[in-house]
Amino acid sequence: MVLGEEFVDTEGNQYRTISIENQVWTIDNYRGTQYRNGDLIQKAIDDESYLKLGSTGKGAWCLNYNDKERSSRHGYLYNWFSVHDARGFAPKGWRIPSEEDWNTLEKHLEAETQNGTSWNELIKLMNMSYSGSRGINGAFGGADKSAYWWKFMPEVAIMSWGRRLQSTGKQLEPIDGFQRFGFSVRLIKNHL
Repeated sequence: MVLGEEFVDTEGNQYRTISIENQVWTIDNYRGTQYRNGDLIQKAIDDESYLKLGSTGKGAWCLNYNDKERSSRHGYLYNWFSVHDARGFAPKGWRIPSEEDWNTLEKHLEAETQNGTSWNELIKLMNMSYSGSRGINGAFGGADKSAYWWKFMPEVAIMSWGRRLQSTGKQLEPIDGFQRFGFSVRLIKNHL
């Protein structure tokens, strides 16, 4: 794993990157508020607006725990509808990690631990902070105990999948979640 160049999105947000095998990942959770085409993703400023956007199938983002300072460290939370919107979520040249991408990352992390790198060192290197999530009822949960990230899964289903990391665990694990959940997002660079 090699730290890479910083990536700056169209809004001026900076993200550190890391190269893992043939992949380049952001190691900061996403903080964008626009779709690729420039349209704004609707901001959920309270529980009511978060519930309304999700229950009507509209994309939404929110500050992590509605806290600007916390969000600068942990990134924003997004529902499935925003991440899979036809206008494009990730900036040009980047995408939401697929199941295959997550599997490649997990295998690499496992190999690193077998080669003597501690799990805590890897979590620190990947900047996988326990950012929590937002539930379908608008309540935040899991701060400093767990982290959740979306995977790219465009097929419409009641349950969607991502990854979870718990402070008590030693692995990234597949996790199901309703489309209205608010998860963090990591980006992966399109294949060169």
